[in-house]
Amino acid sequence: MKSKTIAIVSALTFATLGSTAFAQTYVGIGIGASHAGDACAFGEGCKDNAAAGKALVGYAFAGTDFAIEGMYSHLGTFKEHSEVDDANAKIDMFGVGGAWRPQFGAGWGGVVRGGIAYSKVKVDYSQTFLGTPITTTHGSVTDDAWHPYLGLGVTYALTPQVRLVADLDVTRVGARSSTTNVQSLMLGATYGF
Repeated sequence: MKSKTIAIVSALTFATLGSTAFAQTYVGIGIGASHAGDACAFGEGCKDNAAAGKALVGYAFAGTDFAIEGMYSHLGTFKEHSEVDDANAKIDMFGVGGAWRPQFGAGWGGVVRGGIAYSKVKVDYSQTFLGTPITTTHGSVTDDAWHPYLGLGVTYALTPQVRLVADLDVTRVGARSSTTNVQSLMLGATYGF
């Protein structure tokens, strides 16, 4: 009798752990807009807002509100123009970190995330020299660096697996002598397995 009880309890425990582990993995996507803080520091005309998107995968620890996440974000392409210069800066970010995902009740919840991000900034530029003769040069520069990122979000559960998400993420990008803050506001959804 004792061995049967142990076998039944063990089977139920493994079944519960298996279903819990399966339900802890989630994926998500988001689309929205981003803003580069210093993109318009120079130049007569510029575009410091851009379309943005992200994809993430996470793993929530059983019985807690904590998770680990990995994400990719395309933070957009920012443009700057002056009489003699034109530049387009394309920014991408890969991040890994932790997330606290408390539930408030009635389907509502929140997300607080933080971690470290590897950002890559590719700048395509042209410069016009107003001498005699007038000449224009074209080029491309790529810069990358590690910086921290932070995020806040609000979630609403449509089903036990699907949550709508509104996120605000902030990170620094750039390296060497020039860095800037980029904020992105995105709407999306996550799906838990």
